[in-house]
Amino acid sequence: MTPKVKTFLERGFSTIILLGLLGGAVWWDKAIGYAILVCLLCNLTSYEWFNMLRERGRESNRVLALIAGLIYPWYMAAGMLLLNSEQPIAIVGGEDGPTSLFLASSFDFGANALSLLVLFVLATFFCELYRMDYKGSTGAQALSSAGTTILSFVYPVWLFAFALSTLGDPAAIYNLLWLILATKMSDIWAYVSGVLLGGRFIKRKFSPTVSPKKTWEGIIGSFIITSICSWYLLPITSFSFTETPVVFFCVLMPAIFILSVAGDLAGSLIKRGVAIKDSGSLLPGIGGIFDLIDSPAFTVSFFAAAMPILCL
Repeated sequence: MTPKVKTFLERGFSTIILLGLLGGAVWWDKAIGYAILVCLLCNLTSYEWFNMLRERGRESNRVLALIAGLIYPWYMAAGMLLLNSEQPIAIVGGEDGPTSLFLASSFDFGANALSLLVLFVLATFFCELYRMDYKGSTGAQALSSAGTTILSFVYPVWLFAFALSTLGDPAAIYNLLWLILATKMSDIWAYVSGVLLGGRFIKRKFSPTVSPKKTWEGIIGSFIITSICSWYLLPITSFSFTETPVVFFCVLMPAIFILSVAGDLAGSLIKRGVAIKDSGSLLPGIGGIFDLIDSPAFTVSFFAAAMPILCL
């Protein structure tokens, strides 16, 4: 068995595992199952970042990032689940008769996400001020540590946790599941197309420094195959403006594909920055959980933010 075939089989196996997890969440058909899956992915990624940053020493506050990464997704999931719960916590009397009170009746995902991000940034800088004054960190170390710490929470956890914003809306959950599937297909088909056609027509590499193995043939082939596969999977979604093929292939898929490739390259950039090949070894042929959600973190967060504007 050649190394390329072995890698393809390993990636295929890991992709099947991901699809099995997504399929299990759909089969369970309960918001809590979907929430648990997203939270566990966020938690495992936070732990991988905790290990990746071990060698950076004072140039990251990995403990703060780990704590935030472990707590944040569960807090957001609980808020969204309670928001959509029909169970009141109390019934009080009033001039107009009894009134039911709900624990999370005013929970706003966007407002909470922004507020907690602000608190995390402030906590990061307070920690760096303390480390400079009392732990001997230099200004350069403090600045590097603040940036790395904030990134280690924002990229793998804060962005991907936007998948929780769909809890309570079955149609939106299926939309995001389709989006994650389309995103991961772009990576798989890029590898297949690159192995079969890479370098045969275009000698220049697509990303010669960040990801030297990516080829233009792989990118182009992946876009075509992923777009066709995603089109045939559209019936599981409730997208309204994608009924026209021209809109789908000229607007939606290019946006998804560009974000997918950018997320994958961003993950590679980070791993090069900490001098590692894979974020972990949990998934054969792929690496760790961060290697699995690096590109969905880009697509999921973008479309969660853009949905109200695009009226999907």
